[in-house]
Amino acid sequence: MALKYKKEIFFFIFIFISIVSCKNKETKEEVEINVPAISESADFQDFYNKFSADSLFQLEHIVFPLEGMKSQKDSLDIPDPAFRWTLENWVIHHAYDDMNGTYIREFFDIPNLVIEKISDTSGQYSMERRFAKLSSGWHLIYYREMGKY
Repeated sequence: MALKYKKEIFFFIFIFISIVSCKNKETKEEVEINVPAISESADFQDFYNKFSADSLFQLEHIVFPLEGMKSQKDSLDIPDPAFRWTLENWVIHHAYDDMNGTYIREFFDIPNLVIEKISDTSGQYSMERRFAKLSSGWHLIYYREMGKY
């Protein structure tokens, strides 16, 4: 008799997990559908999504040595104005995550140039990326690492 109850309990747990996981998928799809447009340019949106998801594509669409800035390690650290990101010191960028509202992302869309700024809600820490449409398509042309600026 105890075996019969264990089977029923297992069956109800299985059904419950199945229902919960289905609801999570629906919620995720709704969030993706309601994401505001990144840019007026449809080809930039496609590029940006692929840039965030495909590491090989990302490396192929960065103009190395890439102009930019490393974040300061401490208040006495002076940024190197001649610093350039190279393939050797590059860390792959992933899709934007607002960390439950901790970060805010803005896009500034200028013809053939899109500037992306991400900052924490206090505004003390920020990062910037600039993408330009070159003759061979969209490329990352500038990256300022997340830091206090």
